[in-house]
Amino acid sequence: MQLAVMNVKLRSNWQLVIIHLLFWLVYVLYQAVSYNWENTDSLDFVLPPQVLVVSIPVTIIAAYLNLYVLLPLFYYRRQYIRYAFAILLLLLLSGLSMRYLTHTYILPWEKLHNPVRYAQENKHFWIPVRILRMALQTYPVIAFTTLLQLMYRAFHQEKDLRELEKEKYSAEIAFLKAQINPHFFFNTLNSLYALTLKGSDLASKVVLHLSQLMRYMIYDAGADKVLLKHDIDHIGNYIKIEQMRFADRLDLSFNYSGDIEHKMIAPLLLLPLVENAFKHGIEEDAGWVTIHLKVTGNRLFLKVENSYPKNIKTSGNGLGLRNVKRRLELIYPGQYQLQLNRTEESFEADLKINL
Repeated sequence: MQLAVMNVKLRSNWQLVIIHLLFWLVYVLYQAVSYNWENTDSLDFVLPPQVLVVSIPVTIIAAYLNLYVLLPLFYYRRQYIRYAFAILLLLLLSGLSMRYLTHTYILPWEKLHNPVRYAQENKHFWIPVRILRMALQTYPVIAFTTLLQLMYRAFHQEKDLRELEKEKYSAEIAFLKAQINPHFFFNTLNSLYALTLKGSDLASKVVLHLSQLMRYMIYDAGADKVLLKHDIDHIGNYIKIEQMRFADRLDLSFNYSGDIEHKMIAPLLLLPLVENAFKHGIEEDAGWVTIHLKVTGNRLFLKVENSYPKNIKTSGNGLGLRNVKRRLELIYPGQYQLQLNRTEESFEADLKINL
């Protein structure tokens, strides 16, 4: 995991380096082409010492001081007024630096190699207009590199946010699935325990169906989606266990219809509704459970009804139903309808999902 994160960061850094190199290449080409452009209307490629030794280095240094000192120190901390004053100071220092380098190194060079231009130059250091002009030449580059940096940063922040939300989503789904397994097996083991107390021969069949359920949960239910047919088979195994447990005290109707062969669904999503019907619909007395599942096009309709005995114990926190609601919100947002209706004699769960 850490190695993968490191690779992503290195790849992002290399992308930023390439963007910067391309920008500075374009900037140098522009400086070289535009030097004689205004006066001669020609696109000569010229890099005089004043551009190569003064303008380009000072502009690059100023741009990176802004990107990696001023932005983190002021702008990212939302100290915008301080940032504005810092930019003004940076521009002034850039103009002064350019004037200093020009006066110290370029004028002596022109005296030897370009005496005509040297004769036309003002030999004084302090020329406010020229310092201001040099400072303003740096501003467009600082503004453009700042815009690039902010766009790049915003893009990666959005990307990181999406990755974080994806990881949070996966973690929550995994947590909800982990809640299903112990909740389900707790009830199933209670059924098996009741049969063993009675010395019933059905206990071995319950163990067989339970092993099939465990195989499904361990090897298949870890996927994001499974075949609807397999999930229905899983529900069927659970119902067989409950039929063995309650025997003649259970009035059961379970049927499904429609094209289910190639439909996919989130695993273990329907089971808690069925499990809830058996858990609360049948106590010591007889009870009934009706389960109807239908697929029409890409729509799944599930209706689970059960008797609601008057002496039913309502202890518990309703983990299964809350789990179903939360998983529906995460996996099928805006694509499902779940209605829970209770009367004095029955309880009904009506679910519709766009598969």
